[in-house]
Amino acid sequence: MRILLIGKTFATAAFAQYFTQNPNNIVFSTLSGTDAESVDILPDNIQELKEFALANEMSLTLLCDKDSILSPIKEEFEKDRLRVFAPDSKTFKFLNSKIWAKKIIYKNKIPTPRFQFFEKPQAAIEYVRKNKFPIVIKPDSIGALGARICETFGSAKVAIEEFFDNGVKKILTEEYIWGKEFSVYTICDGYNPLFLCEISKYQNSFAMIGTDFLGEKEKQKIAKEVILPFFDTLTKENDAYTGILGFNFVKTKDKIFLISIVPFFEDIDSQIAINGIKASWEDIFECTLSNTLFENFSQIQQNDSHLLSYEFYENGKKTNVFAQAKTFNAARKILCEEGADKKEIEEALKHWKY
Repeated sequence: MRILLIGKTFATAAFAQYFTQNPNNIVFSTLSGTDAESVDILPDNIQELKEFALANEMSLTLLCDKDSILSPIKEEFEKDRLRVFAPDSKTFKFLNSKIWAKKIIYKNKIPTPRFQFFEKPQAAIEYVRKNKFPIVIKPDSIGALGARICETFGSAKVAIEEFFDNGVKKILTEEYIWGKEFSVYTICDGYNPLFLCEISKYQNSFAMIGTDFLGEKEKQKIAKEVILPFFDTLTKENDAYTGILGFNFVKTKDKIFLISIVPFFEDIDSQIAINGIKASWEDIFECTLSNTLFENFSQIQQNDSHLLSYEFYENGKKTNVFAQAKTFNAARKILCEEGADKKEIEEALKHWKY
């Protein structure tokens, strides 16, 4: 299989590593320093990328980050019958707005933290002045400027001003919910979603495959009352969604809150999700693009390995390390040897237990 990866995230590198392990694949990537052959073309140079894909007879192009998904790459490639795995940019533009996503959540009565949107900094500042802390401040769109958890009014005011000073048009203020964080990833062929995996997370730095703190009834409730209605509304209000979609949750003692929606694997989750299943991603993508996902997969089987991921900053640069082993202790040892904080991992394990 001849594969072109377009993106600049850890997920791009993780898929490069995965696909190059198959000797039958020839893999190219716009992200340098991966296991794939480097393509010296900027991701926003769509015409050159298309010419490269045509000249090298790509059988699959995978868009691995928000910027490439939002761009018209898919539409331009498909004009020349190049196969691209990604949602249509028109469909994803709606998901790129937290306002629009929150409207779907609200419409389907899905529990989510209390929130407000603001288009002017002063109105947002006056609002947070009267609220309890901590409070979460987010830009409306998915991007490089991530959410800020603010403990004081002063820090919230600074965050609001920084967002607007950096060109953010709208911001979201959200009640902070403390609990057990986890993500559920799905893949959809335009008709129905299929569950890929569940990942436990701790303070955006440590992640592990599986969610032992969730009961089977809670998992079924999430599927029935959150994920299926979300896809159903997405299909009714826009075009059918084809691609990967992640749902980020927080579980308290008596409730589960949907926090956000992501269009592809988040950096800290990418290697866990990619390596955590038995089926080949070549087959999954092929069946998704040919609308035969459910004909070939009644469910996605998980492998028996323990998969852990840790994200930290080293010399000002974000680093992501990954471990896979037969036992949890063996995986943890590998992770710590790669730079993970052993104490933080222990804190996460205690936090996930009741």
